Amino acid sequence: MKQLLLSLALISALPAQAQELELARIAAQPAVKQALAYIEKNEPVTQTNMLAINAIPAPTFAEAARASDYAARLKAAGLADVRIDEAGNVIGTWRGSGKGPVIALAAHLDTVYPAATDLTVHEKDGRLYAPGIADNGRSLAAMLTIVHAMRDAGVRTEGDVLFVANVGEEGLGDLKGVKYLFSQRKDIKAFVGLEPALGTDGDPVTYIGTGSRRFKVTLHGPGGHSYEGFGLPSAVHAAGRVIARIDDVRVPSQPKVTFNVGVVQGGQSVNSISAEASMLIDIRSADAPLLAKVEQQIKAAIQQGVDDTNQRWNSKAITADVVLIGDRPAGQMAVDALIVRTALAAAKVQGRPALLDGPHSTDANLPMSLGVPAITMSGGGSSGGYHSEKLEWWSAKNAHTGPQNVLLTILGLAGVQAVAAPLVK
Repeated sequence: MKQLLLSLALISALPAQAQELELARIAAQPAVKQALAYIEKNEPVTQTNMLAINAIPAPTFAEAARASDYAARLKAAGLADVRIDEAGNVIGTWRGSGKGPVIALAAHLDTVYPAATDLTVHEKDGRLYAPGIADNGRSLAAMLTIVHAMRDAGVRTEGDVLFVANVGEEGLGDLKGVKYLFSQRKDIKAFVGLEPALGTDGDPVTYIGTGSRRFKVTLHGPGGHSYEGFGLPSAVHAAGRVIARIDDVRVPSQPKVTFNVGVVQGGQSVNSISAEASMLIDIRSADAPLLAKVEQQIKAAIQQGVDDTNQRWNSKAITADVVLIGDRPAGQMAVDALIVRTALAAAKVQGRPALLDGPHSTDANLPMSLGVPAITMSGGGSSGGYHSEKLEWWSAKNAHTGPQNVLLTILGLAGVQAVAAPLVK
């Protein structure tokens, strides 16, 4: 079949039907049909891999054991140049013809659970319960199956596909893995991240990234004995006033912006005036200017709480240090962006609903903020109870459709040799 030779600008100007026609052409090719069939047929194997991968503890900043295991799996799957980089990311390359763009497909290695967490799987009412099984054990297994499917079917792409199992997506990991990846690689033209479906039935496409700014606030005071030193200002009392001032900040519901004081620590004993107290603050929004505005309001509230405490005790002894500990940039793709339309078309040509979802905070935030086309897709199945040790679950309902959609999206972006030029240049 004649290769479609359309520039990115021309493709982007065409209606959504253009992507659907192109994805339909790709999906109809014998090798691609075989790869899609492989994913469905081998769903039990994907689930077996999911359980094995998830059984390896991988708290943020301690992903090395899981990374080593996953690197061995990618090597066994036949990827070239499999390695673990300096940040701890596992990276393997599917070699294309060199006539297409570099596309990255990524799933994070880390979980929110401490290393000693019991990862035993329990089944109830058709659901598998285990910490991390949905976020992100399933996505790692789905990505591995996509590699095997491409190899089994002999799919030949125009562009290289980087398969990345990255570190530091959760919590204070602060997108460490993808930040490092994009600091080292300037040739990535599109990015697809894999996450659970985040409470939505089907296989949605997330195109809006919720940004966050996180701070550690440490309050300092003179300290002293609760009786003998009474009248000296307490850092713990100041923390209470700071939190009350933060709680008084008013934010709009649309665009949505949120704030939270998540951890509070301080004090030495019941009869000590506290010399130090600290808190962790999270501020989130998909609207970058609004995020910056509320950040300034929160900082003003912190200072007001300090001033209130010093005024109450006729002192100048209470001070505050505010340190940035997390910076996830907000980002957004246009609904009609090429990468979004390609992912929606991948579902539609297979007779499935084309779903948009979000905003969410994922690895895709970072490339979005850099101007690199990026989305997040589902690793397959349905799930819920994320970040809850006893409640996180995954179900195999239509589980194969997620990785099938992802594969077809990747092939549309990278191009298929002798069949279709890449949609991304």
